[in-house]
Amino acid sequence: MLCTMSLKDHLIHNVHKEEHPHAHNKISVVGVGAVGMACAISILMKDLADELTLVDVVEDKLKGEMLDLQHGSLFLRTPKITSGKDYSVTAHSKLVIVTAGARQQEGESRLNLVQRNVNIFKFIIPNVVKYSPHCKLLIVSNPGLFRVAYQEVWYRIVFSSV
Repeated sequence: MLCTMSLKDHLIHNVHKEEHPHAHNKISVVGVGAVGMACAISILMKDLADELTLVDVVEDKLKGEMLDLQHGSLFLRTPKITSGKDYSVTAHSKLVIVTAGARQQEGESRLNLVQRNVNIFKFIIPNVVKYSPHCKLLIVSNPGLFRVAYQEVWYRIVFSSV
């Protein structure tokens, strides 16, 4: 019988099974505009997660972007790419990147735009924290919206323990 194992294989045995360095490492991206998709593609190209989830309110665009990533990911290591309009798809994320926000409409004041974005963040952040309470948030948006995200997270932490 032909032996296919080398002498080294007979003598040296691994006592610790090596795991993928990013085992159970889920990253979610909220917002599939140009910035959100740039983040998603970078995550895939750098092999930063074993699961990537996209969230957006525009379902047709969301589905199209997810399918594009899934087709292209055949040549990458990220085994699972999912998407959804409901924030439950972000459950157990270690990192959530928030790129969502309203675009300024013609003739709209910056103050009105900021208020619309504040309202968007007041919806997004509690939903993210609900499903991934221990995640890190990366806010890729106007600096003023970081404060809104911080306040929403702080509020949930303080009042959930009461």
